Amino acid sequence: MRIARLTGFLSAIALARAGAQAPVPADTLPPTTVEESDFSFASGSLTLAGTLTIPRGRSAPVPVAVIIAGSGPTDRNGDSHLGPGVVYRNNSLGQLAWRLAEQGVASLRYDKRVLPATKGAVDMTTETFDNFAGDAAAAARALAKDSRFSFVVLLGHSEGAGLAIRAANSGAPVRGVGLLAGMGRPFLAILRAQLSAQLDSANMVTYDSAMARYLRGDSTGPVLPGLQPLFQPAHLTYIRTSAEYNPTVEVARLKVPVLIVQGSTDIQISVEDAEALHRAIPGATMVIIEGANHVFKPVRELSQAAQLPSYTDPTMAIVPELPAAVKRWIDQIAR
Repeated sequence: MRIARLTGFLSAIALARAGAQAPVPADTLPPTTVEESDFSFASGSLTLAGTLTIPRGRSAPVPVAVIIAGSGPTDRNGDSHLGPGVVYRNNSLGQLAWRLAEQGVASLRYDKRVLPATKGAVDMTTETFDNFAGDAAAAARALAKDSRFSFVVLLGHSEGAGLAIRAANSGAPVRGVGLLAGMGRPFLAILRAQLSAQLDSANMVTYDSAMARYLRGDSTGPVLPGLQPLFQPAHLTYIRTSAEYNPTVEVARLKVPVLIVQGSTDIQISVEDAEALHRAIPGATMVIIEGANHVFKPVRELSQAAQLPSYTDPTMAIVPELPAAVKRWIDQIAR
């Protein structure tokens, strides 16, 4: 099984051990209380594809959120495309969009530029962190011009939280920024922490040496087979620019209201990350959801075996506390 680069998903080792043999349930459908339509927008030379979700029967402009997916080849619903025929479907972002629309908040969720729905040429060897942040900013600009919406917020999940921060700091026309399971440490620190929970000290020494050589542009030397996808030459520019991003420094620069939401049983991003973000911008609203994991589904155990089903079952509901927290925050900043 081919394993994609991660931080907004499980670690490469965890995925390799778990496999993808279990059948994936059929995707859920949007409720009749919402309206969905295709929505595309330009970002530089590319056209990105997404889904616009609005409350059915709205009679006045409503707030709209740009929902930004996490790392790797992640689509508009939060599903991870790990290779030909291997898709981990959790539908967490689709569910978030529907629950928000039921409460009067519209949203746009879109496929990342590396996925097939994108129109235009994508050369991963030249892609940067800012390119992906630019997509979020472009989405916000497109929605800000639409008379159906009263104002725009960004909601970034995992690595998408960092993209949301960078987009807002670059001038995206947004009223606020929501960070859902956002990193409070640099990317490489998060990745190393994930791996150190699964590898022995000897393998971590090998990993550290390989990563140092990779970042210099040198051959990594021997690495564990499950880690090889982390060192793809085509991703070097993106990895380097992602490593330069410091979330606490960047979030402190924001001039708009900030929401920080973190699950207590997230095994990828910790409550300590949320607290680090909050220390950097004390005026932010912080919500810790007990018993919610990285994809905001109700999982109380921290073992990989207990966590994995929530990443592969699109019919498993997200915790209601997530859309409720987002709605309360949007109501606050609408005043």
